[in-house]
Amino acid sequence: MKQKMYWKNGFYDTAQEGAIEITKKYWQELLDGQSAGLIIVENEKGYPVLKEYKQTLLELKAQKISELQAYDSSESVNSFSIDNVSGWLNKATRVGLMNSISIERESGRSETTIWLNDAKLVLSIEKAIDMLQQIELYALACYHTTQGHIKAINQLETKEEIEAYNFKTGYPGKLSFFG
Repeated sequence: MKQKMYWKNGFYDTAQEGAIEITKKYWQELLDGQSAGLIIVENEKGYPVLKEYKQTLLELKAQKISELQAYDSSESVNSFSIDNVSGWLNKATRVGLMNSISIERESGRSETTIWLNDAKLVLSIEKAIDMLQQIELYALACYHTTQGHIKAINQLETKEEIEAYNFKTGYPGKLSFFG
C-alpha cells in the first residue's frame, strides 16, 4: 500500500508538479480534522495544515436569520388551537376558507366545517369568519415581529452580539378558540 500522498490546492495520490509530499497518515489526520469542522489551509511554505474556521459577520448574520426563519416557520409560532385541537392553516388555506365560508354564508348556511390536521370541526359561520380574521391578524403580527428581528440582526456589529441575540421574543401569544 502506498504510504505517500501529495498536496497542491487539494490531495493527489500521484506526484504533481509543485506538489508537496505528505504521509498517508497525515492525509487522514487532515481529513479527520476537516470532518470535525476544521478547514485545510496552506501555511507560508505551502504545506497543508488544519485551522479553525471563523465565520465572517455576514455569515454569522445569515446563519442567525436562517435560525430565525426556521423558528418563524415552526409550531412555536405557526400554531393555534380550537377546542384543544392544535394546528396551523397556511395563508393559501386561510384565504380559500374565507372565500368558501363567505359563499356558504351568502347561500344561507349557518355552519361550516374546518379541518385542522385530521380533526373535523363544525363551527358557526360567524365564529369561523371571526376566527380566520384573528388568525390572519396573528400571522401578520408574527410577520412584522420576524421582519423586525431580521432588521435588528442585520444591524448587529459583533460576533458576540449576533450569538447572544434572542429572536424568540416579541411574538404575540398563540390563539386559542372554543367552538
